[in-house]
Amino acid sequence: MASCSETFEVQDVGNLVYLIIMLHGVGTLMPWNMFITIAPDYYTNYKMKTFDENGTAHATEYSANFLNYLAIASQIPNLLLNFINIFVTVKGDLTKRISLSLLIVGSMIIFTMSFVYVDTWSWMGTFFVITLISIVILNGANGIYQNSIFGLASDFPFKFTNAVIIGNNLCGTFVTVVNIITTLVSRNTANAAFAYFGISLFTLALCFTSFFLLKKQVIFFMHNFLSSNWINAMCYRGFTSTTQNEQCKLELPKMHRKIADRPPVTTWMRSNRQGWPQMINVYLVFFVSLCIFPGIMVDVRDELVGQHYSFILPERFFVPITCFLLFNVFAFIGSMLASRYQYPGPDKLWMAVYPRLLFIPFFAFCNFRPLTRKWPVLFPNTWLYVFMGIIMSISSGYLSGLGMMYTPRVVEASKSRIASMMAGFFLIFGIVSGLAFTIAVSAFIEH
Repeated sequence: MASCSETFEVQDVGNLVYLIIMLHGVGTLMPWNMFITIAPDYYTNYKMKTFDENGTAHATEYSANFLNYLAIASQIPNLLLNFINIFVTVKGDLTKRISLSLLIVGSMIIFTMSFVYVDTWSWMGTFFVITLISIVILNGANGIYQNSIFGLASDFPFKFTNAVIIGNNLCGTFVTVVNIITTLVSRNTANAAFAYFGISLFTLALCFTSFFLLKKQVIFFMHNFLSSNWINAMCYRGFTSTTQNEQCKLELPKMHRKIADRPPVTTWMRSNRQGWPQMINVYLVFFVSLCIFPGIMVDVRDELVGQHYSFILPERFFVPITCFLLFNVFAFIGSMLASRYQYPGPDKLWMAVYPRLLFIPFFAFCNFRPLTRKWPVLFPNTWLYVFMGIIMSISSGYLSGLGMMYTPRVVEASKSRIASMMAGFFLIFGIVSGLAFTIAVSAFIEH
C-alpha cells in the first residue's frame, strides 16, 4: 500500500493557477502605477493648485512638493510592512493574509475616488494630509500583499515566482497604454483620475475573487495547502484510496506543526545565509532599474540646448513612449524570456547583474536635464539612448525574473517560502534605494 510519502505529478490545467498568480503580479503594482501616472496631472496640477477668477492655476506649497511626499508615503510603509511580514509566522495558508490586505487596499482606493468630484480647494491643507494618510495605509497593506504573493508563489514550481514579475511588468505596460489613450481622447483631469482609480479597483476585485477559484485547484492544494516543500509527500483525496486518505489526514497536522514550531528568526537567519547572493542580485537589479526609470529617463530630451526637437515621434509622446512604454514593454519581454531560458545559473548570475551598474552613469550623461545640467552631454544621440534603454529594460525583466526564481531554489526546501518573501523585501528595498539615489544623481549632474 502506498503511503503519504509518495510524490504525485499534478498539472496546472490550462495554466489557470499560473495566470491567477500573474494576475496578482499585476494587482500588486496597480495602485502604485496608477498613483504615479495620474499624480502630476490630478494632484500636482489640479487638486493642489489654486485658481483665480480667470481660471489661471497657481502653484502652492502642496503642489510643489507633492510628488516627493507621494514617494515617501508610498515606499517607506511598503518597505517596512514587507520587512515585518517576513517575521510574522506563516502557518500554511497565506490567502487570509492576502485577502485582508486586498480589502484594505480596495477600501483606500474607494476612499480616494470619493474626493475626485468634491471641491477640496477651500480645505486644501486638510485634503493634503488625508491623502497622504490614505496613501500610507494603502501602501502598507500593499506591502503585505506583495510580500505574501511572493511567499505563495514560492510553494509552486519556480516558474510561478516569475509569473509575479511578469505580472508586475505587464501592469506597467497596461497603465502606460491607458495613459497614452487618455491623453489622446480626453483632457478632463477629474474624469481621467476617476477612470484610473476605477480600473485599479476593478483589477483588485478580480485578484480578490480569483482566490475562490485558486483554492479549488488540485495543484494549489498540493503545493500551497501542504506548504512543506521539504517533505516530498503530496497527498490528495483524488489520488489515494479512502484508507490512504485517512492516513494522510493523520500525518498532515504533524507536518504542519513541524514547520509552524520553527522560530521565524532562526528560519530567517538560515535562509539569509543560504540565499543572500541571490537577494543581493535582486536588490541590485531593481536598484539600477529604478534609479534610471522613471527618474532619469523622464527628463531625457531629444533636443540639445539651442536646438529644435527632431525625433520621429510627436513631441508630446516622446516621454510616454521612450520612457514609460519602452521600459515596461521590454521589461515584460525580458521576464517572459526568463520563463523559457535560465542562463546564467545561480552561481554566475552576479556576472550579469553587477555590470548593470554602468547603466547609471551612461543615462546620466545622455541629454538628461539639458537646461540645468553642469556636466557635458557625452551621449547626445537619441537613437543610442533608445537602444540602451531597450537593453536596460530587457535585462531588468530577465535578471529580476531569474533572481526571484533562483532564491527559493538555493535554500533548503523547508525555507523556500521565507526565502522568497525575503527576496520580495529586497525587491522593494532596491526600488526605494533606486528612487532615492536618483536624487543624488540629479544633484551631481546639476552641480
